[in-house]
Amino acid sequence: MGFVREITLETTKREQLIDITAKVQELVTELGINEGFVCVYVPHTSAAVSIHREVDVDDRPKLDEMLNRINPDPQAPHYTKAALVAPTEVLIVKDGKLVMDSDQRIYFYEFDGPKQRRVIVYVTD
Repeated sequence: MGFVREITLETTKREQLIDITAKVQELVTELGINEGFVCVYVPHTSAAVSIHREVDVDDRPKLDEMLNRINPDPQAPHYTKAALVAPTEVLIVKDGKLVMDSDQRIYFYEFDGPKQRRVIVYVTD
């Protein structure tokens, strides 16, 4: 059986990185899913989601620089950056927990804020 839930975020900066790992895990726990899949989807053209290692303060400028460097369209950088990062991630749930390495996190990327944003989470067992 599948469940659709929504996480609402209020971004405060033009470009912002928000760790949503705990919010996604809370939904899995709340729904009592022991084994299954989670699809995390961002329905915005200038925002995205990605799973990667935890980003500390020193690494954030490097990430911004990388995205700026590979951006092929300076007239619409927020849309291009969102397309490069992607709107969807899929995770596995085992024993009620998201299957991730200890230093991995789920990040929401804002590229055109500040705005109110939605993250759609589909959880199935």
